[in-house]
Amino acid sequence: GQAPVATSTDETATPSSPFADAVEAKARAAAQDVLAELLDVQEGLVERGAERWATEAMTAIAAVAQAGDELYRERRFDEALTQYEAALGDALALEQSVPERFAARLDATRAHIERFEIEAARESLDLASLLEPADPSITSLTARVTALPDVLAATEASATAEENADLEAAVNAMASAAELDAAHLWVAAELARLRGALTDQRFSSAMTSGYAALQDEQFDRAQERFTAASRLRPDSPEASAALTELSVARTAATLRTLKVRGERELGDEDWAAAISAFEEALAIDASLRFAREGLAYAKPRAVLDGELDAILNDPGRLVDDAILREAQASLTKARQLENPGPKLQEKMRQAEDTLAVASSPVAVTLRSDGLTSVTVLKVARLGTFAEQTLRLRPGTYAAMGSRRGYRDVRREFTVTANGLASPVTIACSEAI
Repeated sequence: GQAPVATSTDETATPSSPFADAVEAKARAAAQDVLAELLDVQEGLVERGAERWATEAMTAIAAVAQAGDELYRERRFDEALTQYEAALGDALALEQSVPERFAARLDATRAHIERFEIEAARESLDLASLLEPADPSITSLTARVTALPDVLAATEASATAEENADLEAAVNAMASAAELDAAHLWVAAELARLRGALTDQRFSSAMTSGYAALQDEQFDRAQERFTAASRLRPDSPEASAALTELSVARTAATLRTLKVRGERELGDEDWAAAISAFEEALAIDASLRFAREGLAYAKPRAVLDGELDAILNDPGRLVDDAILREAQASLTKARQLENPGPKLQEKMRQAEDTLAVASSPVAVTLRSDGLTSVTVLKVARLGTFAEQTLRLRPGTYAAMGSRRGYRDVRREFTVTANGLASPVTIACSEAI
């Protein structure tokens, strides 16, 4: 270090006159005043470590001050004052440079941190802490320099992971580095780059697996993967196009399935199921030819199928002439169908037999007491009789009997193709 400036000692001299003595005393006092200020400034610089960060300047200031001391000892006070003032000017200039030097040291420390120059960063920060020990920047930079070895280790781990194509591990390691030093610009930039690369990798993987699933018509899986890709890149035209392609493919597959289902149901003569499949297809695309033609084929057959079922399931209704005519009309329409299926042909055959039976009257014997007025509903009013024979088509009938002073009676009877097993008796016997 530099030796402190020595204070001059007085030497006894006999003034030539009181005036000269006074002039000399004034010059000496002025030199001492400047010297005292110089010593204060110099001491402050030493405390701030100027001998480390401005070694040459401090040496030069000491040299000028020592020259002033020599002049002072020689009682050349005016010349000594000039030297002291020069040294003071240099010292003040050096003192005034502290903020600029401090800022430069901070910048240098940050630059060393960015380049992971650990020892240089520590040295630069040490000098900065001498310049302005109470500045809050010293605290934050101290924390960054302290963490720098761990930050460097994390970045090296990230680089190794990236070399091994493990981008997720690379991102995690760089994220750890960023947590250790959130102000490190290179680390932040690398983290952003790695995250972008990981996003690109995940996006590419999601798109690839999505198209593979689409190729295999695994639509739910494809939807999941393309949606994941879209979340990774919300504005991606590729993901948007893939989702659109998926929608088209899913719709096409659905329509193919409905077509196959509808045609299968037509073959099975399950008209209601076929109609359901074709109508579902038309709800998706009203212009589908196969669905329109399928409906045109299935609907009339479904109607006739229902009408034939009504004939077969409840032949007793055919005793009504209007219903019989409708049934015969239904059978006629069924016969006019082109290429009726085997199930429909069988129903037509059974309906023909049923209608043939229903259209052939058989003899039915009714008995009464000659006092009861008898009416066979929807057939004839017979009046009173003891026994009467009617020709009725097979079916279920109701006969009503009435007699003054007696409770009315009602008898239902079913006529088969073979007639009745025994005569039907209708007579009022319960007096009122």
